[in-house]
Amino acid sequence: ESSFAMAPASGGESSFAMRFLLDEETLNIARSQGPVGAYKRLVDNGVLQDSEEQQRIIHSLSAIYHGLRGKGEGPSAVKGLYIHGSVGSGKSMVMDLFYACTSHHLGRCRRMHFHEFMHLIHRMVHQAKGDAPGIRPADYVAKRIVKEVGTLLCFDEMAITTIQDCCLLTPLFNAMWDAGVVTIMTSNRAPEDLYSGGLNRHVYLPPFVASLKANCRVMPLISDTDYRQEQVARSGLAADPVFCEQEEAGFAQQWWHKATGGAERQLETFEAGYGRRLEVTGHGGVVLTSFEEMCRQTRSVEDYHALCSRYHTIILEGIPTLDADGHNEARRFTNFIDASYEAHARLVACFDAPVGEVLSGLTALRDVGIDEVGHLAGCGDSDTVSSGVLEAVSRMKAAVERGPTREEVMSSVFPGRPTTLFDLEASEGSVKDMEIWQQGGGASNAPPQVSKNWDDRRRTTSFSWESGDPTAEQQTIKGVFAAAVASLKETGFASARTQSRLMEMQSNSYLDEWAAKRGFSRQAPEPS
Repeated sequence: ESSFAMAPASGGESSFAMRFLLDEETLNIARSQGPVGAYKRLVDNGVLQDSEEQQRIIHSLSAIYHGLRGKGEGPSAVKGLYIHGSVGSGKSMVMDLFYACTSHHLGRCRRMHFHEFMHLIHRMVHQAKGDAPGIRPADYVAKRIVKEVGTLLCFDEMAITTIQDCCLLTPLFNAMWDAGVVTIMTSNRAPEDLYSGGLNRHVYLPPFVASLKANCRVMPLISDTDYRQEQVARSGLAADPVFCEQEEAGFAQQWWHKATGGAERQLETFEAGYGRRLEVTGHGGVVLTSFEEMCRQTRSVEDYHALCSRYHTIILEGIPTLDADGHNEARRFTNFIDASYEAHARLVACFDAPVGEVLSGLTALRDVGIDEVGHLAGCGDSDTVSSGVLEAVSRMKAAVERGPTREEVMSSVFPGRPTTLFDLEASEGSVKDMEIWQQGGGASNAPPQVSKNWDDRRRTTSFSWESGDPTAEQQTIKGVFAAAVASLKETGFASARTQSRLMEMQSNSYLDEWAAKRGFSRQAPEPS
């Protein structure tokens, strides 16, 4: 049975979930003075760089901290907080600091990655069908959350990527908020930009955004600085590198020997998402695997969280340079890195190219939207998800490589595309296109047909006319193209986040914290 009590709390103790360790004195200040006192202490000790933007968020979190301390359990007038901003701006850090301050006093509360949360929610919805057939699933799940989690839920990296999640969020979160649960969330996107371009977004997202703003204060964390990179610059990269570029021979085997003390490789199985069991090469908390095994095969976010919660060191070989053609593999890879980062696992990785180039062909997809590639949904009645994604990949790649206007992209995808019926009829070659021909070699009883060229152009024009209508068929039944573009944009955001995290994960500061949290020494082999 799925339960929040069964899920790892992103590291267990509140200090474990932090990207940095809190010494005993700082932890005491955090618990007694709240986020403002803890933040000041960390700045004074040189652990953090002072930032006016971060201070602004910290003061808002401090008000929530004092509000929660005074209210006890039950329905609350305390509003939550939704923090959005760019990669590396400090969103997760300020939320984690707040959680370290607050969790000591509340007892029952949770801090989770949003992927992890939605995995549990979907499993609970499935259980609700058998356990409580007369109750709306969202109400059943909300009651479970209040019972098992209590007052506070903190989510890192909130993102909506599927129509299923988009449909579920409004009733679920409304039930949670009505029951008095306070939510703190971080995201790369403002609420209005969630699920951008997604299928039937206009139906399901606005009610959720309205409820979110009624129950949470929305605050941007504006920063041109990637503080992860600043931290890497201060601490430096590990003298014993955990990443190799261009597949150095024997690198993975050398690390296997160091991490396991030279143990023999053996096959191990573990329970992954939805009760499935996966087989990997592992020993004593160390796993040796490959990009081929983890990202080219069908793997879910839940599989990655299960792997990273079980193994403290993950050796990953054969990571290629990724672009939009490898959209599915790239999404799995970014999810894999998110899971290992959240679990604060040590990642030993072998790349085919410099780390900074592995995802550089995907990060630009953040800035290319439906306006740049056209509101088209396909060219046939047999459109499928896969064909829609392929269409989106090719057009999005063209937009990224050339940086064109919408009209330039449209002209390259559909040369001579007519915009009105008059243009269609008057376009060059229209006489030939409009000729009626007979199937079956001109048999008199064959049904009349227009040429395929003319019909394709007619469809294109029809799609252009309907593009502004959210209820049009191409936005619903044939809305696959818009959904594919939205998926690719989300990959762009995830890729930028992954690039930043990969830099941090090879730094001295990250690895020192990994060793301290696991009780290991970076100099001696880990216990097997």
